[in-house]
Amino acid sequence: MRFLTIILLTAIFLSSASAAERLTLRNCVELALKNQPAIMAARESVNAGQGRVTQARSPYLPQVSASTGYSENHGLGGAFDNSILKSYTTTLSVNQVLYDFGRTGNTLDAARLGERSAALDEQRVIQETILNVKQAYFALLQAKQIVIVAQKTLEQAEIHLRQAEAFFRAGSKPKFDVTRAEVDVNSAQLGLINARNAVRIRTLALYNAMGTDPVGDLEIEDILSEQVTIPAFDQALSEAVKARPEMLKNEADKEAARARVKAEQSNYLPTLSANGAYNWASGTQELGPFRGDIRDSWNAGVMLTMPLFEGGITSGKVSEARANLHVLEAQGNLLRQSIVIELNQANADIESASARVEVMESSMKKARENLDLAQGRYEAGVGPYIEVTDAIVAAVNAATDRVQALYDYQLAAARFFKAVGRLE
Repeated sequence: MRFLTIILLTAIFLSSASAAERLTLRNCVELALKNQPAIMAARESVNAGQGRVTQARSPYLPQVSASTGYSENHGLGGAFDNSILKSYTTTLSVNQVLYDFGRTGNTLDAARLGERSAALDEQRVIQETILNVKQAYFALLQAKQIVIVAQKTLEQAEIHLRQAEAFFRAGSKPKFDVTRAEVDVNSAQLGLINARNAVRIRTLALYNAMGTDPVGDLEIEDILSEQVTIPAFDQALSEAVKARPEMLKNEADKEAARARVKAEQSNYLPTLSANGAYNWASGTQELGPFRGDIRDSWNAGVMLTMPLFEGGITSGKVSEARANLHVLEAQGNLLRQSIVIELNQANADIESASARVEVMESSMKKARENLDLAQGRYEAGVGPYIEVTDAIVAAVNAATDRVQALYDYQLAAARFFKAVGRLE
């Protein structure tokens, strides 16, 4: 029922947003944070960690139990061969660990650090979800821009076809120009179909990134050409090493592993505990000619338990805990190296894409100028149609490459902020 409610609310939100205004990137991220199953799963892992903390804390509190029952015993043979015992007994018992040389304390510390680790892993999942939403969002914008390019290409191809037909009817141009123009129109139509299909596929990808079911087309705000403020690389690197959830999680995992080592080592040491019980009893006891009633009783005591020989199980657990700690230490070093590489790669991608955007802006402008010149020459009857076709192809390629460069720039910026550990 809750799942259906989420779908219904999401559909209402999207339909109302589409009718009133375009969805922003922030809108899409907010939907993903509410609906993405990966985040929900990570959040439940945090809840599981809280449960483990409660379990680890329980030895600090007294363990109280109660039992009740009826028993009847008949003696067979011996001096009291007719002995009979009938009793109803209710027992309330209390056990409390007094001191266990840090076993419970270290286990509790490990559980608390495990809960923190799960919370940091949730932050990692959130950052990855935001990156996925951004990638799908920008990919959809790219596809929509390609549709615009394809539509303009088709419009130009249809205009050129009409011109070629007019020139052919006037006898000033050969049939070849008409045939070539028809081929260009067909190619432009196919390109438009492919571009529109890409929009549909990437719309589904954005819905999937948001964790919602598709409810129709998406109108989103076009921010593909916006500039992004990127922090200095040295500042970003220092921030990433300190703030990335993966690094913080690794630190929490290492602290938890150290606590587990201490907890396992405490198994070599004794445990001091107290226990007590009160028995409410009623019944009779017959021993030959003697008969009596059963009375209530109580007991209390202190116990010191010392492990003498366990077949090496404690030694094995300590060795395992130490090895797990060494694994986490190595993983931390490897993680730091991967973050440095990831940040350098993202920074290089931003510089490359930014330079390509500038180059493609200039190339697109020149390609349009060449197309205008070729079209003018053709209309004046001094240029061949193949010149127009080449100019169209160059203009389309330049426009497509510019859109690709803008997409690469925005995606590289998104990956840069994710590498830093920011939720931007």
